[in-house]
Amino acid sequence: IDYPVVRAADNDYYLGRDVEKRKSAYGAIFMDFRNADPAQQKHIILYGHNMKNGSMFGSLKQYKNDGFYEKNAYFTVFTEDAAYRYQIFAYSDVPEDSDVYTTGYLPDETFDGFLTELLKSSYKDTGVAVGKDDKVLTLSTCSGDGLRFVVHAVRVDEHESGM
Repeated sequence: IDYPVVRAADNDYYLGRDVEKRKSAYGAIFMDFRNADPAQQKHIILYGHNMKNGSMFGSLKQYKNDGFYEKNAYFTVFTEDAAYRYQIFAYSDVPEDSDVYTTGYLPDETFDGFLTELLKSSYKDTGVAVGKDDKVLTLSTCSGDGLRFVVHAVRVDEHESGM
């Protein structure tokens, strides 16, 4: 997956627009509007369409296949200032009104409990430990039957970016 990430005043705007704000069935990869200051967020959510041709977040469903996680456990997000390395720790199908879509956590027991639930509901026990002091990124896409497929990753490293 290699796309720019955008954000709008709501989570509907980029469902049908590309990064240039033109109408597009593909939409864009976009950040939850509630993640106003990503550097300060404990839980950031990115959304993208589940395209049948594998574009956008269409390839995320491959995590349901045996052996895919082992070859694709890490990813990097690049910003103008830094490169953030993430390790996937859980993935599952959830209802569209799931607690997975909660933002604004503080580093407390509530966030720790949230992370424990993500681990419990995961299709795979990845063995990756997460806790209340971590920063988590969730990738979300449609899965069918009113469900969303979500991939949760913990930030494990960051470096200044020369972009």
